[in-house]
Amino acid sequence: MTRDVVVHPDARVLAEAAAARLLTHLVDVQSHRSPVHVALTGGTVGIATLAAVAASPVRDAVDWSGVHLWWGDERFLPDGDPDRNETQARAALIDALGDALPAQNVHAMAARSEEVPTPEVSAEAYATTLAEQGSPAFDVVLLGMGPDGHVASLFPGHEALTVTGRPTVAVHDSPKPPPERVSLTYDAIRGAREVWVVAAGTEKAQAVASALRGAPVDTTPAAGALGTERTLWLVDVAATQALGTPAALSTTAAAFPAPVQEAAGLWQRVDEYFSALVPEDLALVETRHAAATGGLPDIAVAPNQGKLLHLLAQAVGARRILEIGTLGGYSTLWLARALPSGGTLTTLEIDPEHARVAVDSLTQAGVDDHVDVLVGPAADTLDRLVSDGTEPFDLVFVDADKQSIPRYLEQLLELTRPGSVVVVDNVVRGGAVLDADHPDERVQGVRAMVDLLTDHPRYDATVLQTVGAKGYDGLALLRVRD
Repeated sequence: MTRDVVVHPDARVLAEAAAARLLTHLVDVQSHRSPVHVALTGGTVGIATLAAVAASPVRDAVDWSGVHLWWGDERFLPDGDPDRNETQARAALIDALGDALPAQNVHAMAARSEEVPTPEVSAEAYATTLAEQGSPAFDVVLLGMGPDGHVASLFPGHEALTVTGRPTVAVHDSPKPPPERVSLTYDAIRGAREVWVVAAGTEKAQAVASALRGAPVDTTPAAGALGTERTLWLVDVAATQALGTPAALSTTAAAFPAPVQEAAGLWQRVDEYFSALVPEDLALVETRHAAATGGLPDIAVAPNQGKLLHLLAQAVGARRILEIGTLGGYSTLWLARALPSGGTLTTLEIDPEHARVAVDSLTQAGVDDHVDVLVGPAADTLDRLVSDGTEPFDLVFVDADKQSIPRYLEQLLELTRPGSVVVVDNVVRGGAVLDADHPDERVQGVRAMVDLLTDHPRYDATVLQTVGAKGYDGLALLRVRD
């Protein structure tokens, strides 16, 4: 069974595109079959998709009197609880459709009540409702997916995964609250004509990759969500970053499983091939090893990136270089070696232990006489350099906390001159920067940087995406305007 994958730039576009696709599909199916049965999902993207359906002018092209709405799963909570999928779906879509969608066409899973005291009773009632409707094969089952790879309320390692012979199952001890739920079983999901899985965000990337590569359903339940006619995955770029496939950078369809070139491994091999152009001498190797031995995180630039910084410094004729984020001193050494006679490098590091490791390595490399390592929060140190009337820097390399980038860039305008170059590392973050609602403050810091630089009166800027031994990321290149 192949899975078709369509990649969208971000979660918002994904929801809008899924809504348009669903409306078009409903119109198409209704041209030759009625009624149409659709199972809805909850979750952020699922509900956003329903809201986009409600907002679309195309919604009136659908004969909603011939559409039956079901749910893939439900939280076993009282009627009207805001956490119920039904409650959220009504607010996002069903209420907006009004009389166009007959009330009897909306098949919600029974809520907790005196008459329905357990999820078993609710599951049995839903199975009865399905039977009364002729046990229809769903035309579309919409499924969200959790970071653990669960779909509906079928969680990794949970006994509900093995239930067969009936369309619904009660779920207890869910690892995601609330603990009691009702879910369609694989029997019901796999009986659907089409199954659409929607997933967005970097936190879903590993599960997306696992499911598309056909992992066991016990560990990645989404891998078992298959339609009889089509299985469609609708994802955003951020959710594809662990795939190791060009589909991660494409908005066109790709089929899985297929012969997939492991991009990360390919990037590593290409870096190794070009390493002949970037030989590391003993000092560079020992600087890397000292950082690793000291327990520093492995987030320093790769050798080819260090050589790029070296060449940029030489190209601009930098006599004064500023680095924000020393870590173990690896990039510092590349930059220091680009300085002409009499040149100086100032590097800022917040962690005293990191600074100590860097100073030891820079001393061993013989560049400590023209490198000054300043310890403390970078923003405070930059303010002090400004107040001291420090001579402008020709080149600045920013490789520190991304959430502070906008502040650093404003401070750097007081510490550079027209023509100075600023390089900011790690600004693509595996494509996560496309997600406006991403929870990682580093991603939000980069997005704030882009907002700041757009039409900035003092900076010209661009971003160069990179792939290599350090994965998929990128550099921002800025020049202070004359």
